[in-house]
Amino acid sequence: MQEDVTMGVDLPTQLARLQAENAALRRGLEEQRGALERLAESEKRFRCLYNDTPVMLHSIDRNGFLVGVSNYWSEVLGYTRDEVIGRRSTEFLTEDSRRYAQQVVLPDFFRTGFCRNIEYQLVRKNGEVIDVLLSASAERDEAGNIVSSLAVMTDVTEWKAAERALRESEARYRMIVETSQEGIVAADPTGRLTYLNRQFAEMLGYEICEVMGRPFLEFVEEGLHGEAAARQKSREEGVSEHYETILVRKDGSRVWASVSAIPVRDARGGFAGSFAMISDVTRRKQAAEEIEVLHTHLSARALELETANEELEAFNYTVSHDLRRPLTAINGYSQVVLELYGRSMDPQCKEYVQEILNGSIKMNNLIDTLLNFSRRYSGVLQRETVDMSGLVEEILAELRLSDPQRRVVCVVQPDVQADADPQLLRVVLDNLLGNAWKYSARKEESRLEFGVVEHQGNEAFFVRDNGAGFDMSRASSLFKPFQRLHDVEDFKGTGIGLASVQRIIQRHGGLIWAEAEPGKGATFFFTLG
Repeated sequence: MQEDVTMGVDLPTQLARLQAENAALRRGLEEQRGALERLAESEKRFRCLYNDTPVMLHSIDRNGFLVGVSNYWSEVLGYTRDEVIGRRSTEFLTEDSRRYAQQVVLPDFFRTGFCRNIEYQLVRKNGEVIDVLLSASAERDEAGNIVSSLAVMTDVTEWKAAERALRESEARYRMIVETSQEGIVAADPTGRLTYLNRQFAEMLGYEICEVMGRPFLEFVEEGLHGEAAARQKSREEGVSEHYETILVRKDGSRVWASVSAIPVRDARGGFAGSFAMISDVTRRKQAAEEIEVLHTHLSARALELETANEELEAFNYTVSHDLRRPLTAINGYSQVVLELYGRSMDPQCKEYVQEILNGSIKMNNLIDTLLNFSRRYSGVLQRETVDMSGLVEEILAELRLSDPQRRVVCVVQPDVQADADPQLLRVVLDNLLGNAWKYSARKEESRLEFGVVEHQGNEAFFVRDNGAGFDMSRASSLFKPFQRLHDVEDFKGTGIGLASVQRIIQRHGGLIWAEAEPGKGATFFFTLG
C-alpha cells in the first residue's frame, strides 16, 4: 500500500520532469534551428557579397582547383561560372605568370598561408591579356591544415600601361637629353649642378663626375661673375632668360656660350632651382668677327671700286672726246683728199688713202663698242615684264630685211615672257640672234630657234642655230672680251658681243652657257635670276 502511494507520487513528478526536459529540448532545437537559419542567412549574404562585389574574387582548394569565382571575375575574363569551376586557377595565366606561380608563389603560399600584391597576367577568353595584382589568404581546418584560399585581384592593366608609357617616355627623354648636341644642366636653389648631360661636360673638357655638384658660377669667366649672380637672383624671382656668356674650360681656354635658363618650381610654388640649355657658339662668334673684318674690307674695296668707276668714267670721257677728235680729223681729211685729188692720184696712193679712211671708221666703231661694253655694269636695272617672243620676232624680222635672199627657218616659242630690263634684254637677244644668223650663213637652209626649257627648277631661255658651231674644249674663252673662236676672215666681228651678253645676264642674277659641236651648230642658254 505504501509502495503504491510512493509510486503514485513519483509518476507526476517524473512526468513533470520529462515535460520540462522535453520543453528544454524543444527550446534547444528552436535555438539550433534559429542558429542554422541565421547561419544560412549569413552564408546567403556572404555568397551574395562574394558573387556581386565589384572585385575579382576566386577561391581554390588544396589542389589549386577553382571552387568559386565572383561575378566580376567572370565578367572581366569573359567566362561563365560553369566554364571555370573545377579548372586550375593557373590555366588562366599567361605562360610566364603560370611558371612564376607554380615555382615561386604557390609553394610560398602553402607554407605561409598568404601572399600580397603578386603581379600576374591573366588571359581573357578572347585572348586579350590583362595585368592584375593578386592577394590571397588561406582557410584552415581544425588541425591547422590549409584546405582552401580566397584571393582578391585588382585589374591594373591601365595603370601598368601608363607605367610602361611613363618609362618609355622617360627613356625617350633621357635618350634625347643624352644625345642632344646642346649642353643641358639642372641646378638647385644655390646654383649647384644636380644634373648635366655628357655634351655639357665635353664642352668644358671634363668628365661628368668632375662637374656634378659644383656651382655653375665656377665655370663662368671671373669677370662675368657679378652678372651671372644677378641672373641667378632674377631666376629666383621667376624670370626666364636667354643670354650669352663666357665659360672657362678645364684647360683654361674660353668658350662663348648661349644660355637659355628657366626657373623650376616645387609643388608649393617655391623656387626649386634652374634648368638650362647651353650651346657652344664660339664658332659663330668667331665667324661674326670674321664677317665684321670682311665687311670692313668690303667697304674699303667698295670705295676702291667707286674710285675706279669714277676713273673709268673719266677715261670714257677722254676716249669719247679726246680720242674721237683726231679720228674725226683723219676721217675728214681722208675723204677730202679722195674727193679733191682722187681722180688724179696714183692708184696705189689712192688705195693707201682709202685704207686710212677705212681704218679710222673701224677704230671709231671699236671705240663705240668699248664704250658700250664699259657701260653694261653702270646704271640701275629697270625690270619689267618683257614679251620675249615678240622681241625675238622683231629682231628676226630686221635680220631678214638685212639679207632677204637667204633661206632661213625661224622657230619661236610663243608667249614667252621674262622679268628683265627691256633695253638690256634687247642687247642680249640682238647679240645671240645676230650670232646665230651670222654663223649659220653658209648653210643652204639656216635654222634658228628660240624657246624656254626647265633647268634645275628654273626657266632657262635658249637660242639655237645649225651653223658653224665650235669646239667645246675652247668654251672657256667664249665670253672673254676680244676672244674669238673663228677667224675674222671667216666671220666678221669685234669679239666683244658675248662678253657684253654675259655681263648683262650677270647683272640680272642669271647664268649663261653654251653647248656646241663643230659644223653642227650651237645652243646658248641663259637664265635671268
